[in-house]
Parts: sequence; structure tokens; C-alpha cells
Amino acid sequence: MSGSGVRCLTCVQSADRSIYEDRTVTAPSPSDAAIPSPNPPLAEPAEPPNGRSDAVRTAPAARLSPRALSVLLLLTCLIPLVALSGYAALFGKARDAPLEVEVSIVKEPVEVVGGQAAILTDAIVIQNLTDYELPNLTIDLNGQYFLHRQSALAPRERLVFPQQIFATKSNQRWVPGRYPITKISVTAKLPSGRRGVKIVRPQAAVGES
Repeated sequence: MSGSGVRCLTCVQSADRSIYEDRTVTAPSPSDAAIPSPNPPLAEPAEPPNGRSDAVRTAPAARLSPRALSVLLLLTCLIPLVALSGYAALFGKARDAPLEVEVSIVKEPVEVVGGQAAILTDAIVIQNLTDYELPNLTIDLNGQYFLHRQSALAPRERLVFPQQIFATKSNQRWVPGRYPITKISVTAKLPSGRRGVKIVRPQAAVGES
């Protein structure tokens, strides 16, 4: 028990006699002995400096603002368009070749369809100056009014096209004299397979009544 003592005799020998001293030795209590615990307490985590948590934090995901997203989408659309335009400008024209035809704006008698007489009409004249045929003949006035001929233009052939038969893609007819003819473009397929191009820029007064 705690605080209990064990009495023992200690023999002290001197030179001439033996003296027995009665001494009390205090023994440690069994409860005071260190007994290892079967479930030692878990160590508490150390408090992080500045009170910050030790939990792993994930980095916030990058987000684009609406303005940045709009700019990104615009660039995504513009870059391919610019690339294609540049390719067409650099290589498209290189594939074209001069077209040897004569282009003129005249007033000539043109036979009326289903009639016997010819009427003086504002017309575009195209003459083939080569010794080979020119298929896929296309003529346009001012880049808006077009005429496509199905059959090929024969060697040295001269054709007269009344201006009123030229029309836009929405089938709006050209009216002679209403607007001046500032540009005539003629294209056809060459024997080499390349596209032949002829561009004429007449005077602004030509075509006016």
C-alpha cells in the first residue's frame, strides 16, 4: 500500500562491536509504478503558425471573363478566314492566265427573238483571238451582272451579247444607260486546264445614253 514501510535490520559493524540499526525503507506503491497503457492517447496535431489550416487546398480553376471569351471566339473565326484569304491572294491569282479575247462595248443591230428585223442595241462583243476553243465562258459587268455561256467560244469566233440579258444572282436585269459600265471581266477555261482572265475597264461615260 502507498506510504507503508518495510522494516529491516541493517547490520553495521564497527571495530569492536556490532550494532543493529532499525531502519525503515519505504517501497514504491504498485500503483505508482509506470504501467504502459494498452491504448496510448493520440498525439494532437501541432497548431500551424498564424492559425492556418493544414488541409490541402486545390488551386482555383482558371476562368475567362465574358469579354476574353468573346475575343477568343472572334480570333478563332478570324484566323482561318485570314489564312484562306491570304492563300487565295497568293496562290489563286497565280493559277490564272491571260485570256486572249477582244472585248468591246458597241451599238449593233441585234436580231429580235422570233422576229425578222434587227434592232440597234447596246451590246458587249467578245471575240476569240486564239486558234482553240474557250469553254466555260463567263462575262460580268461591274462585278454584279453576269452571263454564262454553255457552249464553247469557237476559234476566232465573234459573239454579240445585248446588255439587257445580263442579270444579277437575284435575276435583276441590267438596264443599258442607267449606270455606266466601269469594269468588264471575262473568264474561260484554257486548254491547259487553267482559268483565263481578261479584265477591261472602259471609260465611265461608255454605256450612258
